[in-house]
Amino acid sequence: MTDRDHGSHDHDQLEGGRRNTNGDRAEAMSPTGERRAPGRSPLRMRIIIAALAAAGIAVLVVAALVGTTGNGTAGCAAVAQPAVERVIPECNDEVLQQQRVGVVLDPRYRLTALVVYPNDRLTGGVDVSEEAVEVEGLNLFEFAPGEGRLIESLSPDTNCVRATFVLIARPEESGTAEWCFEVS
Repeated sequence: MTDRDHGSHDHDQLEGGRRNTNGDRAEAMSPTGERRAPGRSPLRMRIIIAALAAAGIAVLVVAALVGTTGNGTAGCAAVAQPAVERVIPECNDEVLQQQRVGVVLDPRYRLTALVVYPNDRLTGGVDVSEEAVEVEGLNLFEFAPGEGRLIESLSPDTNCVRATFVLIARPEESGTAEWCFEVS
C-alpha cells in the first residue's frame, strides 16, 4: 500500500467506514475495534432515540388533551359499561334547565327506570320512566322537562341521572348507569 493509499484509507475511516476494493463502503470499526454498521455513530443513535422519545411523549400529551376536551363522555363511568352507548346530556356538560335527559342502550338491553336527581348525592330523585319516550330502532329513552310533567325544569347546579336496565335475554340481570351534569 502506498502512502497515498494509506492516507485515503485513514480518510475513509474518519468518514465512518472502510471501502472494499470495489469502492463500496464496508462496515465501520469503532475506536475500541468493535464492528458497527456504516453511518451509525453512537451520537447519531442517541439523537434518533431522543427524537423518538420526544415524539412519543408529545403523542401521549395530545391524546390526554383530546381525551379530556370536547368529549364529555371521556372518563364517564356510565358509558364505560357495555349496555350504555350514550348518555344525554354527556357527563359534566353544562346545560339549560329544559334540557332533555336520557340514555341510548345497546339493542340487547331495555330500560326499566330513569331517575333524575336534583343533586350529586343521588337523593330526592324523581322516577320519570313513565314519561320517558322510547325511540325504537335507536333504543333511545329520553325525558324532557316541561309544564305539567313530573319535572318542570331541572334544578340549578349539579343534577344526576340513574338509568336502570336489564339484559333482554336474561331479565334477572340488571345494571345501572349514573352520570352528572351542570345546569345553569
